[in-house]
Amino acid sequence: MPQVVPCPACGCQLNLPAALSGKPVRCPKCQLTFTAPESGLECPSCSAVVPRSADSCPDCGFLLRLTKIEESEERPNVCPNIVCGTLNPPGERLCRRCNTPIPSAAGQMIANRYRIDCSLATGGFGIVYRGTDMKTGDVVAIKEMIAPEPREFTLRKTFFRREAEILGMLQSAPAVPRLHQFIDLPTAAYLVLEFIPGDNLLNHLEKPGARPFPVPQVAQWGIAVCDVLEQMHRMNPPLIHRDMKPENIMLMPDGRTIRLIDFGTARELGHTIRERGVAKTKVYTEGYAPPEQVIGRPEPRSDVFALAGTLIHLATGHAPEGFFTGKEILDHLADYPVADRWFYELMAINLSEDRNDRYFEAAALRRDLLKQAVLREVQCPACKRFSPAREPYCQHCAEALSPAGSFCASCERANPVGCRFCTGCGSRLS
Repeated sequence: MPQVVPCPACGCQLNLPAALSGKPVRCPKCQLTFTAPESGLECPSCSAVVPRSADSCPDCGFLLRLTKIEESEERPNVCPNIVCGTLNPPGERLCRRCNTPIPSAAGQMIANRYRIDCSLATGGFGIVYRGTDMKTGDVVAIKEMIAPEPREFTLRKTFFRREAEILGMLQSAPAVPRLHQFIDLPTAAYLVLEFIPGDNLLNHLEKPGARPFPVPQVAQWGIAVCDVLEQMHRMNPPLIHRDMKPENIMLMPDGRTIRLIDFGTARELGHTIRERGVAKTKVYTEGYAPPEQVIGRPEPRSDVFALAGTLIHLATGHAPEGFFTGKEILDHLADYPVADRWFYELMAINLSEDRNDRYFEAAALRRDLLKQAVLREVQCPACKRFSPAREPYCQHCAEALSPAGSFCASCERANPVGCRFCTGCGSRLS
């Protein structure tokens, strides 16, 4: 690439070829001999001008010189990002150019027992591999956590360990993957899980020519997920999933059985009223998250909302738009097949903007999915008379009809779920 260089003595503009870059040249006008400055190179990735002495582009990080990598006895790590593909030095776990996690090499042993066979998926915080348990011969899934800095590694490992604990507590639920082992090493952390062949439900929906799933099948999947949520919400303190969506539900090869994955976003609500009142980290997927979760105040009914959005997506093939989807369903309920209207009405109720209009708990949603009907009245256990469903108190004797769960931030009183104002001090329940 030619460059125009001024003579330092007389200012004459010299048009020098790239071959003379960094070499002595003589000015034709004043005969002064001087060293021509080095010309820049053009980055093959982003076309930026790069100094010849640079090993990588300062704009995009593209590695220009791979001599040290090529001379190494170890194989360079290729970035798995298809739009990057940069060669990284051996041992690098995050791409120097795009920061994508780089998989470990096939054949690597973990804890002298699990062999990595191939990478399956790469995310922002780690990689999932298909592996083999060399002790039993079973195929397993190995989830590796990757962090660029020691301080961040320590923080992420805390959440990674908590995910393992949550999975351990939910092993009785058929829809939860089996947990084999949590491996905690000084510089690495791994979750060894049941290997789930197949694909997630979102990918099934997006396949060419794919059609939405039949309502009876979707309802059965909803029952299976409710079993998991019911266990999580009844823990002390309650656990909320926070990221229910088709992408986090795997379909087994039999076409009927599912596994709920990714409990990394699950969090405790807190032991005390004050802890539960503190805003949580804003983790959600747009369309599946209700208003209270968007502002950082999720609770068990937030998971019910997300599940309703997930089931609607599976039954219609259209991603939900939050409570707007619920309103649209109710406006066009007569357009759905008569046999399926109960399902769409049930989903619309649980996509309500006001959480007090939804079902109080996952167990109640599971009950109606099993009955294939929308519960409209409940019998009071005290006076045996009937009141409208989803009311916190009996309309006849004022007996509580829902479990305690709405905590007042002002007077710290526990109110039945469904109350909009505190029965103690009258404050609005957030």
